[in-house]
Amino acid sequence: MGKHERSGHTLERLLASAAEQFATHGFTKATLANVSQAAGVTKGALFFHFPTKDELADAVQLRSLELLEEAVSQRRAVETSCLQVIVDVTHTLNRLLRENLFMRASVRITRERADRRTAADHRNFYLLWLDRLWHLVDEAGRNGELPATRTVLTRTVVTAAVSGVEALVWTGTAQSEVETWLSQLWQLTDAGTMGLIRTTAH
Repeated sequence: MGKHERSGHTLERLLASAAEQFATHGFTKATLANVSQAAGVTKGALFFHFPTKDELADAVQLRSLELLEEAVSQRRAVETSCLQVIVDVTHTLNRLLRENLFMRASVRITRERADRRTAADHRNFYLLWLDRLWHLVDEAGRNGELPATRTVLTRTVVTAAVSGVEALVWTGTAQSEVETWLSQLWQLTDAGTMGLIRTTAH
């Protein structure tokens, strides 16, 4: 194995370890020493890649952004409706927050670093998800799926969906219950009641 390849493996081990530490203990209590120990990597190697805990947390946040983009891309590959993609991706969020350490870590990092980040910070979990889905709402308006008068309302529903899913998962609500809640929320929209979108998990 070459030097570059070894460095890549080390980086992945560190990111996986960091996601687990942040998801389990939170940003404040997680330590670089615990991250390096759990990854089986020396502190020197850790500091080579990530000199500070903030930089390590940023890398974990960016990995969660990749998961968001992957979720959107997968749905767009099989769905022509932007509104349907939005609905499907909110159901995906319900699953990812339970199954994926990077996604869970992203929430805890955002919560615990809120006092040190501006509202426009691109690494904020909520802003990442809302910005991406709001863009889909705007696209739905441009392509005629959504009346212009409903854009703001639909953005509001998207905000409620993302925030609500995260809060319900955080409080331990069962996945099936959150799926039901999401479906009922989407049924409140005109598109849902007219049968233009599928409101349940796909």
